Amino acid sequence: MPIDWKGDIVFSDSVAIFRGHVGENKAHGHWASQLTIALDGDLAFETTAGWMQAKAVYLTSRTRHRLQPGPLVCSIYFDPLCGSILKALDNPAPPAWLALSRDELPPPLASLSADTDLRALLNSEVLATSDRTLAGDERFKAVIEAIKAGLGDGEDIDRKRLAAVANLSPTRFSHWFVEHAGVPVRSYKKWLKLRVAMDALLNGTSPVEAAMDAGFSDLAHMCRAFAESFGLTYLDALKALQQSTRY
Repeated sequence: MPIDWKGDIVFSDSVAIFRGHVGENKAHGHWASQLTIALDGDLAFETTAGWMQAKAVYLTSRTRHRLQPGPLVCSIYFDPLCGSILKALDNPAPPAWLALSRDELPPPLASLSADTDLRALLNSEVLATSDRTLAGDERFKAVIEAIKAGLGDGEDIDRKRLAAVANLSPTRFSHWFVEHAGVPVRSYKKWLKLRVAMDALLNGTSPVEAAMDAGFSDLAHMCRAFAESFGLTYLDALKALQQSTRY
């Protein structure tokens, strides 16, 4: 029988946390980086290197992977612009994925359990990683603010206009954005659109309206983005979102 995703989700502007049982999922590589910690036993996961087990695994942005359904886990997802959580692990240059023991995790993460206060974890110092990219370049900060403001007004600002904000040619802008963000601008905008859609759903907006509010062409477009980003169907995501809380 297929296993459903069951658990709780909390998220801020830069970090999302899921705690619960892993449901059915396909191989996928989302834009967020991810740290998944087994709360009971070991975690089984698949990458291009095959299946393996560990107490925890860190996966960088766009690393294709799949989790074995069933186990109780805590997965922490970091916005592409966040600093790497591996700074706290003394590993500033991580490979695509990294298997970890509990002893290698910072104390607040090593002690995670089914009873951990997720709101306190969300606001903990160990997850305060959102200053990596925006602190050093005012032009990049202005571009990100323009993207977010546009999506907030229901407008998807094109590359040419964003390039003008940075005073760069469109071609140079594309490379420049990847240098700063680690992901293409189209990928980052799609990630933000999913966040806008999740906000709308949590505020009681219908799925079709949420898709349109987020700038997707239709509900099917949003469903495909969910599957591409998280390896699960939109309906599975909706079930989890209906139980979630934003702090």
